[in-house]
Amino acid sequence: MQRAYRIAGTLLLLLASLLVYESLQLTYFTSIGPGPGFFPFWLSLILGALAVGMLVQTFTQRRPMSLYFPTSRVRYLRMAAVVLSLALAAPLIETLGFRLTTLAMYVFLLGTLGRHRLIVTVPIALAGSFGAHYVFVHWLSVPLPVGIFGL
Repeated sequence: MQRAYRIAGTLLLLLASLLVYESLQLTYFTSIGPGPGFFPFWLSLILGALAVGMLVQTFTQRRPMSLYFPTSRVRYLRMAAVVLSLALAAPLIETLGFRLTTLAMYVFLLGTLGRHRLIVTVPIALAGSFGAHYVFVHWLSVPLPVGIFGL
């Protein structure tokens, strides 16, 4: 298994290097803010760092690495909950708007995956959905869907 991780880590590092090179061909910053090369550059650097971490882990771990696959039914249901929430959020984001869609998604995921009490789930979901909207719209000047309720 160590060999497979080393091969995968090397391939991911090569891919990240190619992506960094290609993203540098794009405009990094424009007069109005981040350009089309800004996010690809940073995402490819993160991918490269994770690939290096993967490679370092294969050389420093004493026991062989193993792939972890969920074996219980609950774990499969949790994975299905994440996929279902993303599949439902995609078509609803234009109709309900970014804030309400992500609010519903947060409540659903925190309720099913985290199993927190409602008094904890609702404030985190409100802060996450409305906070992310504020950051993108006001700080980054990225227009997000408003939806039929104006939210």
